Amino acid sequence: MERTQINLVAKGIKKLAFLLIVAASFAACKKEKEVSKTIVGNWEGKWGNANQAPTNFLKFEFGSNGEMNRINEQGEVIASGTYSANGVQFECTYTHTAAHGGQTHKIGGLYTDFEGKIIGTWGYSPSNANGGTIELNKQ
Repeated sequence: MERTQINLVAKGIKKLAFLLIVAASFAACKKEKEVSKTIVGNWEGKWGNANQAPTNFLKFEFGSNGEMNRINEQGEVIASGTYSANGVQFECTYTHTAAHGGQTHKIGGLYTDFEGKIIGTWGYSPSNANGGTIELNKQ
């Protein structure tokens, strides 16, 4: 009788493990669908100098590995760097190619995934606020 009980318990554990795997699979799929606006992808907006309203073209490509590129209006990469988004805080540092001045800039701001927006300030490294303001929208 003990052997039968052990077999029943083993079968029950196998069924439970199978159900947990299936449930985890569904939960993983559901999470991906709920996150409709992640930071990874193309962002476009404007930047402004000092206290001026942002009016100048600005576009970034954010990769899933924390790397980023700044893209000009012709679609060319003019700078590259790294970024991080922790909760609502967004930061990035990028350096322009030599052909585009070679300067390093930083951005610090707020990121809202539900609106698909980043707003903040930019600066000349090491500052992220001595240049002006930026506004970006997820594309």
